[in-house]
Amino acid sequence: MFRSWRRAEIVGLCLIMLLGALLVTSALQQISPAPPAPVYFVPGSPSEVAITFETFWSSEGLEEVLRILREKDVRATFFLTGAWLKNHPEAAKMILEQGHEIGNHTMNHAGLLYLTEEEIRNEIDGFIEAAQEILEFRPVLFRPPQGLYNGIVLQHAWKRRCRTVLWSVESYDYLSRDAAELIARVGSRLQGGAIILFRAGTPVTLEALPQILELLREQGYSPVTVSALLDNLDRPAG
Repeated sequence: MFRSWRRAEIVGLCLIMLLGALLVTSALQQISPAPPAPVYFVPGSPSEVAITFETFWSSEGLEEVLRILREKDVRATFFLTGAWLKNHPEAAKMILEQGHEIGNHTMNHAGLLYLTEEEIRNEIDGFIEAAQEILEFRPVLFRPPQGLYNGIVLQHAWKRRCRTVLWSVESYDYLSRDAAELIARVGSRLQGGAIILFRAGTPVTLEALPQILELLREQGYSPVTVSALLDNLDRPAG
């Protein structure tokens, strides 16, 4: 009888261990891998810098920005909100038609740190749905408003196959008194692999942009899109 009881005890213990292992495996499968850290600049890109614009108020100034970029033969990255996209679909199509890329800047430019997890999902997913519906385009880049994020924001963007991209050079174009001040600020912060932030509707940006693009090339930099810059980050060494 003792042997039978002992055998039953061993069988029971084995079943408990097996069940525990199954539960642990199931839990591990549900844990998503950590998303990559946000990209501020791309080391190993000595001769390239990325030009980015945010557009979330109106379309004013956008055509002029696109004209300057076209004349200078430059491709840039535009981070748009879903609300802007819905209000200015033709302008967004023009961005893509001219060879630029579009990134996700949330649906409503809301401060993500102050939202619930569901609201964060809605902000990120809302832009993706609008882009697919209006442009038949799915973004692969994401920039949180004001550059504010937490782990939930990064995780959800990554689940949607979007790389979170910030910046290393803040132009402060909306605070600049004139073009000379803006040019000097950007020029003093340049380095290879930099990501520069502009705002498309700022009058000073329109005035300074041609000179900034010339300055970049004079200093040996090629202005590119963020995705082109990220190619250097993802390319195997050697």
